[in-house]
Amino acid sequence: MTLKGKRIACFIAMPQHTRFFLPIRERIIKEGGELLFIVPLAEYPFELDLIRRKLPFKYYSDYMNERVRESVKDVTLRLLSEWTKTCYKWDGFSRWPLFKQSWFFEQLVEEYFCMERFIEVERPDLFIANHECSRWGKTIGHLAYRRGIPFVTFQEGDYHTDQMAFTIHTEFSTVDLLWGQRTINFLSKYKNSSDKMIPIGNTHIDGAVHEYSTPDMRATIRKELNIPSAKKVVLFFLDILYGGMEDKENWRSILKGLEEMSGEVAYVFKWHPLVYQHAFENIKNIFKELCPSALILYTYEPYKLLAIADYCVTFGKTTLAVEAIAFGKPLFSFPNSNATDDMYVGMGVAQSVFPPGNWSPLFDTVKNGVPRDILANVKRYVEEYFYKLDGKSVERTIDIMNFVLDVKMHLKDVRPVVMREAAVAGRVSFVVPSGDDPEALLATLTSLAQNVKHPDWEAVIPVGCCSEMREVLAGVSGDMTIVDVDVPGLAHAYNKGTGAASGEHLVFMRPGIVYFNDAGLVEATKAGIAGVPLKNADMTPYCLGIGYDFNFTPYRITEEGKQPEAVGGGLVAMSRSSFDRLSGFDEEIANHLIEPDLCLKAKDAGIPVHYLPDCLAINYKETFFGSDVSDDTWRNRARFFAKWVGKLPKDDDFLSFVSNLLKI
Repeated sequence: MTLKGKRIACFIAMPQHTRFFLPIRERIIKEGGELLFIVPLAEYPFELDLIRRKLPFKYYSDYMNERVRESVKDVTLRLLSEWTKTCYKWDGFSRWPLFKQSWFFEQLVEEYFCMERFIEVERPDLFIANHECSRWGKTIGHLAYRRGIPFVTFQEGDYHTDQMAFTIHTEFSTVDLLWGQRTINFLSKYKNSSDKMIPIGNTHIDGAVHEYSTPDMRATIRKELNIPSAKKVVLFFLDILYGGMEDKENWRSILKGLEEMSGEVAYVFKWHPLVYQHAFENIKNIFKELCPSALILYTYEPYKLLAIADYCVTFGKTTLAVEAIAFGKPLFSFPNSNATDDMYVGMGVAQSVFPPGNWSPLFDTVKNGVPRDILANVKRYVEEYFYKLDGKSVERTIDIMNFVLDVKMHLKDVRPVVMREAAVAGRVSFVVPSGDDPEALLATLTSLAQNVKHPDWEAVIPVGCCSEMREVLAGVSGDMTIVDVDVPGLAHAYNKGTGAASGEHLVFMRPGIVYFNDAGLVEATKAGIAGVPLKNADMTPYCLGIGYDFNFTPYRITEEGKQPEAVGGGLVAMSRSSFDRLSGFDEEIANHLIEPDLCLKAKDAGIPVHYLPDCLAINYKETFFGSDVSDDTWRNRARFFAKWVGKLPKDDDFLSFVSNLLKI
């Protein structure tokens, strides 16, 4: 068990977020690890829930000492000096009071150096947090990157609003663990790294459903709230806008008609936790007059309420709406006060109770049951939102954390590729895995026959179990060696092919790449790793080298003139000696990441990487790269980021990265 003896640092923000980490904490402790909760001294008391649950934690300020105090003082003065030069260039900053500006920067600097000291003292092996989209998340992410500490992040709640803040969800994360495919699709829209995102489910909802939904527990909860067993329960929960609404007349129009069913139905209202206490008390008094039978709750455990609810009504967009569906509760929706449509009704998972006072759909369902089309839509919705409600989301989380730490611990355990004892001087070996597309393979082999100018070369074709590809190759003539491969993956095929290659120089090509102009390629392999521009059939750029984006994630460069960090895209060349020094391609990494991984290994080994802009190859057909981004391949993607924690390059030009999203 990799977690045994490991220290996991966990940043906690809002009190309602603690529940996501409690089952993870239990498993970490069970496996012999330790979880350290850390909270800031912020404008909101983030530690409240930890205190209520009697869980140990540390404040950032616990790590203040004289050295930290001096660093804070020095950096704050320098930062404020630079900031005043910047802020006076734009009138918009005049709307942000100077007091708030200086307070914010002083807090930020203090938190940074205290967290740095926390890392020095506690020496965590891994950080976890709900997400990194806050000043604390970014501070942790930056310091974890500098110290080479993996950073595992999670989903905070249901992401149901459009915010530019979502563009920074996977910046420093080693892996980002999400509830389901719906969130992955949503965050991908904001240019987050699809390589880092892994669906695991909701770490709390599985346990909550099982813990609170037993008959005994439901009876206990009803007794706590003094709700008769014969009454149906309608649970109402509110977003932050409705939660803070103190307008009596608005509530009068909304609540009109509810009292008609109060003899048969118990109404329970769960208030939003971020509403100020005084506002809640004012609204509670309004309810006493307008709907006296209603039970108004502020801090009560929401999952207990979901367990006893027979029907749920959401006011606006809330995470509890999604969780109510996971609990199997029929959902009714009252749209957000500033929205033009109703998201849940539009998705077909809720019935509308709009306009105000329209409670007939709720009353009809109480009497006649949920419409069949709603039930069918809800089933699809749950599968998309929660990956699997199988009680194993925590198990999946622990597996991923174990995996990330295991990669960090065993980086040097690399199996060397077995090669022929001697190479033929001057010979070039083209290693081209067959894949399973005859057209793509034949296009590549034909281009080699037509365009290779080197006098001594061979083709080595690793072939899997596809009999069709063997039949295709039976009709191909020339100096060609066929190698059997029994493990899927581009890296394995390249390595296995190299074992049978006799050339001093190696060119690795995936099928579908058309070889065109190789001027200087063989010479470049003598000095290190070499790559060439790849263009599409219409001559638009396909891969002009490999760069790293704002998320530390490799991508194919398609803009002329941009300096690449690595080479590849489907063709990469090197000498046999370089291949041997690097122990070949990492067979446990996703197909589309093996080239940047190789270039990073080369950089570590002092082997230069060359991009040859005057050469050319054509991406006639893309193979291999599109088949390795799925739920089942997370290890092959996570390995890359765990392997290179703290060493990956990054493009910090955020405005360029999100430029298309800024267009109106």
